[in-house]
Amino acid sequence: MKKIIVFLGFVCLSSHAWAIYDFATINTIPRQYDMQFCFGLDRSKVEFGEPIYIADKLYLAALTNQEIFLVNALENGVKLTNLNEQTEPQPFIQGESESEICLGPFPKENLKDYQLIAGIGDSLNNMIQKEHYKTFFSGFTNTSQFPKNWTIMVYMVGSDLESRGRHASKDFLEMLQGSSQSPPDISNLIITTGGSTRNGWQTVKRTFIQNGQQYVLEDLGAKSMADPQTLSDFVIWAKANFPAQHYALILWNHGNGSNGYGYDTSKVGNKDIMSLPELHQAYQTIHQESDDLLDIVVYDACLMASIEVAEVTATVAKVMAGSAELEPPHGIDYAHLLSHVGTSPPDNGLTFGSLVKTGYIQHAKEKGTFEDKQITYSVFDLAQLTSFSIPFNNFAIEFNKALKSEAFVHYERLSRGLIRAPGYPSKQTGRLRSLDNDNIPIDLYSFLQTVGPNFLAVKIYAAQLLTIIDKMVVDYDGNIDDIDPNAGRVSLDIGSDKSYLVALPKAYTLFNEGLEYYNLTKKDDVFVPDGELVCPKGLICAFAQWLELAAEDILGIEAYFGQKEAETSTVYLIDPAFYQYRELTENLELGVNGHQACQYQLCVSETQCEDITLTQQGNQLLADISLNDSPTVLSFCNHDEQWLACGVVQQTDGIWGRDEGLYFEDSIIPSTLHVQGNQTELRQGKTLRVHDPVQVRLKKSCDQEKAAIWAKYYSLNQRSQIEVLCDSGDCVCQPDDTDQSCKEIGFKAGVYLTQ
Repeated sequence: MKKIIVFLGFVCLSSHAWAIYDFATINTIPRQYDMQFCFGLDRSKVEFGEPIYIADKLYLAALTNQEIFLVNALENGVKLTNLNEQTEPQPFIQGESESEICLGPFPKENLKDYQLIAGIGDSLNNMIQKEHYKTFFSGFTNTSQFPKNWTIMVYMVGSDLESRGRHASKDFLEMLQGSSQSPPDISNLIITTGGSTRNGWQTVKRTFIQNGQQYVLEDLGAKSMADPQTLSDFVIWAKANFPAQHYALILWNHGNGSNGYGYDTSKVGNKDIMSLPELHQAYQTIHQESDDLLDIVVYDACLMASIEVAEVTATVAKVMAGSAELEPPHGIDYAHLLSHVGTSPPDNGLTFGSLVKTGYIQHAKEKGTFEDKQITYSVFDLAQLTSFSIPFNNFAIEFNKALKSEAFVHYERLSRGLIRAPGYPSKQTGRLRSLDNDNIPIDLYSFLQTVGPNFLAVKIYAAQLLTIIDKMVVDYDGNIDDIDPNAGRVSLDIGSDKSYLVALPKAYTLFNEGLEYYNLTKKDDVFVPDGELVCPKGLICAFAQWLELAAEDILGIEAYFGQKEAETSTVYLIDPAFYQYRELTENLELGVNGHQACQYQLCVSETQCEDITLTQQGNQLLADISLNDSPTVLSFCNHDEQWLACGVVQQTDGIWGRDEGLYFEDSIIPSTLHVQGNQTELRQGKTLRVHDPVQVRLKKSCDQEKAAIWAKYYSLNQRSQIEVLCDSGDCVCQPDDTDQSCKEIGFKAGVYLTQ
């Protein structure tokens, strides 16, 4: 009886309640006079970082007057059974299914004294022991509100983040947890949900959260959450019905910087995204309704800390917060945010933004993503955009003139500056060649530092802009110092897409035109650098395995490591930053490590493996794969001398996903790069099926007799050449090697850059 008493006394959120939404869907449908509840069990097993947990039963209970009843559906009604531990009760749903079972509709008057609880497990006792249950209905609340300190509005587009990873539901539960620690007279929390194919997320709902309880207020039916009116209607409605001294809007989902926000995968959404001009339209509508700006807009979405997004957000808010990088699946910490808003309410948007940033960074450290993923988060004082506008306009005018002049020196300087500016997401360095380059976010601060000093006409404006960015980004934290100590705060798009420019000041069009002039010069540039295999420094060597290149001709060099085969050779490892242009004062020898020329295979089990080509990036290895028929970057991290899968970033319809993990039954097709002569070819391997994500890893085998290394080099126009440096056992210096390059330089092969 003790376990049942624990269950009976449960009226708040269990710390383990998040597990419910990994397995089950709970769809509350309010209408004017009645309510309906629909349930589904759309997954039966989940790996929680420990052994697989199986839960193939959904239990439903009704609590009234301290009595608890198990609920079962009948053909023409509902059966209520007193909870009795002597017999194992019948579950409400047993077995995985995509279909829903619905109860009701019930008159609201008949429901006011009930709480409804749902749970999952392989038995009722298992459910109670694991605390995998939660209250999803607890009557009704009075929404007539006196003005509070804060009204927090969350616009939550579920998309594939919910249907695949249940991430929206997990953050929803974080909000319940945080609100349970927040006094109800301090803040309002209003959420709009929808935008996914998962049951319960196919229509747009408005929910009020208070004291750890959720109250579904409205179901607006099938609407696209990529429609700017859906967003503006929500904010206008929330401000009218939940007045406060301060207002925060949080946009949750996928983000793509200048390409827009929100990826609605529901039937009516049709995989649409709210473009930047459409987001601007929504913000204009909100601002027209009230002259007062929101205190802050928070982007819980990838790649939204861009200068273009900041320009648009300034239409509606005083402060903006977001990440220039991909977000991990957990996003910001809502429990941390809401509990702190309740106990120490921020007095403005800047303080609110810093609270979001602190929680986000700490959340990443607690979840282990701070070590394995690129993490950044910025808080912007949008009032500084006024100071930014004039020097950026002057910068754009002079930049445009310089590139329009067709002077080769400007084309050369811009090429050499761009290659040194980090791009976002940083993992796109491993992306498939088939992916477009419509949107190319680069680090704005780094761009101004690398390009500004080399253009005399814009030098003074670049310096002014750097100072203003320091003032505009009032709070920042991240872990990409090894890429660039100044990077990570704000991005700028240099891609070919122009559709977003209509939402921005004219300066951005002028800047984009300058890039067009640059691209025209690039197309006319037909120069292809050529090299010669030599023994470096006039040394005597057994074989000429050093590629001599004129440093002034080279923008970048990639090193390819692989294994020689009968007709074609396979590249297994690429170092994309083996050399990037820098000013040299003397000749430079760059040796290649023959021990890196090994075979790599992607394995989903001990016996199921396929060859794979990897790209080095910092302390990770990246691979271009097809994941469930979408181009994807798969990351591997080194743990205890084993390379384990540690991140998955899909790109669907041009939209980057969050950096999350693999799931059961995922389908992977790896790719390998092959070399024949001076030609390369990318080939797809056989399909691998993931049965246990923890087991996905790399297998490495090294045969020095087959080792092969190539150098791929390119000039300003990035037209590349490839040259084999060594193969067939001659890539590694031996202890008794007589080769002079081994004795004096320490490498048997490499690249020799001359002044």
